[in-house]
Amino acid sequence: MIRSGLSKLGLRKSSIVLVIVLIVWGCAVGPGCARNSSGTNQTTPEAQESRRLNLGVRLSDGRWLELADLRGTPVLLFVFATFDAVSQASLKSLRPFVPQHPEVIVIGIAAQPRATQLVEAWAYALDPPFVVGADPYGRVENGESTLGKIETVPTYILYDAEGYEIDRTTGLVTEGDLARLVQPLSRADN
Repeated sequence: MIRSGLSKLGLRKSSIVLVIVLIVWGCAVGPGCARNSSGTNQTTPEAQESRRLNLGVRLSDGRWLELADLRGTPVLLFVFATFDAVSQASLKSLRPFVPQHPEVIVIGIAAQPRATQLVEAWAYALDPPFVVGADPYGRVENGESTLGKIETVPTYILYDAEGYEIDRTTGLVTEGDLARLVQPLSRADN
């Protein structure tokens, strides 16, 4: 069941949060190894080398979502693997975070081979509080991707309202870690 609130996607209007779940084949990370890639609240090196967030994903219910259409709202991508226990454990932190941060669209995208076939079952079994999808063209698999280098799962990538990456972290994170990750967004609003 998908419980997220982007009205143009036909989802529940009470929340405007989606999580992009990116499942990266063969990557795993141990618990407690969350880290920021940049250490600052500025654009990450991966974003400086690349372009704006521009990726289409097939959602677990069969609908298509162009992430470029979400510009105007910050996006948090959750990169995970369906087979990864740490990715599954991350749902414990994401469940309270998603409704508490309606200013961020959280989207989950599976990135492993044959991800589109696994996403529906994963979403049904674990009932994440965000939309889950996959890139059917394999552009977010194994290491280098359209989202920059994905070395471990889970990976969280934060994009500003214009679609530029501003931070990323990996590993098993707490709800507080997620709140700190999105803090630059509240400072940008002031």
